[in-house]
Amino acid sequence: MPEFYLIPKRLARKAPALSSAAQWVEAAVFRFIFWLMRKLSLGLALRLSAFTFGLGSAYSDKADKARANFAIAFPDSSPEWRERTTKKVFRYLGYSAAELLKLEQIWEEREQRIEFVLEPQAQKHMESKQATVFMTAHVGAWQVASLVTRQFGFTINAIYAPESNPIIQHLLLGSRRSFGEKLISADAGPRPLIKALKAGESIIMAMDTRPDAGKLIPFFGVDALTNTSAIGLALRTGAAVVVSRAERLPGGRYRVTVYDPLVSPIPDAPVKEQAVAMTEIVHHHFEDWIREYPQEWVCLKRRWPKAHKL
Repeated sequence: MPEFYLIPKRLARKAPALSSAAQWVEAAVFRFIFWLMRKLSLGLALRLSAFTFGLGSAYSDKADKARANFAIAFPDSSPEWRERTTKKVFRYLGYSAAELLKLEQIWEEREQRIEFVLEPQAQKHMESKQATVFMTAHVGAWQVASLVTRQFGFTINAIYAPESNPIIQHLLLGSRRSFGEKLISADAGPRPLIKALKAGESIIMAMDTRPDAGKLIPFFGVDALTNTSAIGLALRTGAAVVVSRAERLPGGRYRVTVYDPLVSPIPDAPVKEQAVAMTEIVHHHFEDWIREYPQEWVCLKRRWPKAHKL
């Protein structure tokens, strides 16, 4: 996750004292935002959060990373389009933050707010409650995508990237725990994931970000370092791999789509090769979503290796 949200990293890192002050300021801001969001209606919380996150978009060093990502994903786009789209990304990051804080309310009002759409084999699979690795991307209302697992009674382990700011991490993880999710750090290694899958539990993760280690797999036609280990674990334990997405609809409503479980296109190949092939399929889903809603792709970290700078 980003080291600093509201303050440019270059500024905060100039001195240790300034870095500590930056994290303290951000923690105070986030505490206030969390408190306020819970007091407001969903619609007002979404609008206020989008406005607040949008204020700093032009001054954040993360905006540079978003523009660079868009330049690679959309090579024919103009600098003006990338600038406009990047500004919108911060507003949609605000939506996502508010949706996390209002997730319990969205769930309680699901009959009015959520439309669940399941492909034929996905319906059968969800009813079976088989151990599953659920995958989504930071596109659209990705925080809401997990609610389909609660709808069908899955026991979910959410994989999260640790925050550098311990106070913000405590706030964010507290929201997840209060919703009943088990939490596994991305730094914990494969053992807790294997244990969960073998116990018949499931895992959910957003896997469109750049990991510290992985395989180079095409994403928008350009090799990007990608995590294939989760799909590899699914293949080794017999768990299914399912892709799901959540879209925002007018009036504070959402559409959650669950796709048919992935099938390996090379079932006789070694597990590592199957994992790469299946990850390529996942990437095709993500590319389709991003092309449809580029402004809703929260891509504030460098996605491709530095060798691909334009």
